[in-house]
Amino acid sequence: MIGYIGNILITICLLASLIQSSRLIQDRLVIDQKLFTSISFFSILISFLLLVYLFINSNFNYEIVVSNSHSEKPLIYKIAGAWGNHEGSLLLWILVLTIFNFTFGFSKIKFVNFKDKVMAFQSLIIFGFTLFLLFTSNPFLKTEITVSEGLGLNPVLQDLLLAIHPPILYVGYVGYSLVLSFAIGGMITNKVDNEWAAWLHPWALVAWIFLTLGIGLGSFWAYYELGWGGYWFWDPVENASLMPWLAGTALFHCVLILEKKNILQSWTILLSILTFSFSLIGTFLVRSGILNSVHTFASDPARGSFILIFLAIILVISFGIYAQKGPLLDSKDELKLVSKESSILGNNWLLLSILFVVFLGTLYPLGTDLFLQKSISVGPNYYILTLLPITILLLILMIIGPNTKWKNDKVSNIIFSINKLFILSLAIIFGFSIYFSELELTQITLLTLSLTLVFVSIKNGLRVNNNYSIIKPALGKSLAHVGFGLLILSVVANGTFAREKIFQAKVNDTLQIDNYTFKFDSVEQTKGVNFNAITATFHLMNDQTVMDTFTPEIRVYSNPPTVTSETSIIRKLLTDIYVVMNVPENSNFVNVRIHVKPMISFIWLSVILMAIGGLSAIIFRFKKIR
Repeated sequence: MIGYIGNILITICLLASLIQSSRLIQDRLVIDQKLFTSISFFSILISFLLLVYLFINSNFNYEIVVSNSHSEKPLIYKIAGAWGNHEGSLLLWILVLTIFNFTFGFSKIKFVNFKDKVMAFQSLIIFGFTLFLLFTSNPFLKTEITVSEGLGLNPVLQDLLLAIHPPILYVGYVGYSLVLSFAIGGMITNKVDNEWAAWLHPWALVAWIFLTLGIGLGSFWAYYELGWGGYWFWDPVENASLMPWLAGTALFHCVLILEKKNILQSWTILLSILTFSFSLIGTFLVRSGILNSVHTFASDPARGSFILIFLAIILVISFGIYAQKGPLLDSKDELKLVSKESSILGNNWLLLSILFVVFLGTLYPLGTDLFLQKSISVGPNYYILTLLPITILLLILMIIGPNTKWKNDKVSNIIFSINKLFILSLAIIFGFSIYFSELELTQITLLTLSLTLVFVSIKNGLRVNNNYSIIKPALGKSLAHVGFGLLILSVVANGTFAREKIFQAKVNDTLQIDNYTFKFDSVEQTKGVNFNAITATFHLMNDQTVMDTFTPEIRVYSNPPTVTSETSIIRKLLTDIYVVMNVPENSNFVNVRIHVKPMISFIWLSVILMAIGGLSAIIFRFKKIR
């Protein structure tokens, strides 16, 4: 009965979105947009809640519950199981699509024709994904035989952080669908100007904030859960989220210029199309079955074909309208070489260059494997070598851009505004290199520029007035730039100074890595809620004093049968100490890997700062409107 109701509700959403999308081509058709948007939203919301209810109650009459849940699983992971699979995650995706359309429908934009077109195109996207759900990925399919127990959720995915990671990431991905709808609505109604940019500004920023947080959460999860000691491996699925983030970052800077100076209309529209297109490409990679990854959901080529066809339709419509309207959009203002506008545009070119490098590194190996039947590997070295010079240029422009005036400025003014902070940063890094560890020229360059960006951004976020520091409205931008500078600084420092050592150890052994001494104290069997474990105890020693205790585990799950390694991490202010134990090759020894990871916690802090920066910009914006 529940499945029957769920399918009816999804069908109602399909029909409501189809009717609403007809406003794209038929202006005379009278439709109550708010009514149909509400119908789409509430029908999908209720169907999603019904799916969650099936998981909570371990209703094994449905294939999705059998494949992704188990009666002994903790409640939080039963709930997360609702979207820890292809069908459920796609239903969640559609729910987020309808949330954006529903929220936008009640916005106070008075240009009715434009608003109708935006909602109509957003409904077309909803229709496409709902069609995909009903005919290839129905979450309410019943089992053909009676089953008393489920197979369980992949234990690697049974993590509290990963339970909230997909919804946050999807808000970022799906938020850019509304950005694309803005672009289509603006072009159709010939309304792409500074007022249009002001309307778009908060929506683009919300999508960027959630995508930033989603990427950061996924990276943090990979660091502590997968047991390899890293946070980013340039996996194709990781890159699938990075590509729309890069395009979305460039897009938002264009929106700022368009809102301020009423220029770069074509750039803004083009980036709006590209950003959501890369979101769809990421969806294709995750759901097509061409990748074998813990992040992926599906292994059905038909699903991948559907997404490719849908992507092609979206691109044809978008670029078709762009080809017709694009040349008429731009104003005739010329950009001066030394100006804030030019520095932001230069930043955008560099961000798109990084995007191209990541896109090529992601899809080229897949293409050679598909068409030439040759497997090639594109690893971190490719990205490091290709992105290094681009990142240096990007940092330089991020330093000088906020310190450059609109329209025109002098190079001498820019140098004067940043020279002291640059010299201070260079002195700090150079001094560190002399007294602690010799650094290569490339490392000194990256560390100096990233530290300069942090200092300059802090300075720009504060101004001194009557001996008090007053927060400027530009605090959001400054915080985001501080976060990015800190991100590069932390990544370079961690990559330079991190240490790793592998041991074959037995109880009472002493393990040494750099200045850290570990005592292997014991091994015992323990039992968790739904797993059995082998738990080792290591003490970090200072002479005969125990400073910290580490308890890595090897967990054995029965539903489904899986063996995982659980890390033990002690986080200090500047350094993480990371211990992981792997399945022993024989009973006399255990395999232990110890990492010393300096500055790695600042990577997560940098992501938080960027997100807070975006949130601050939205708050200041609403205060300004009031």
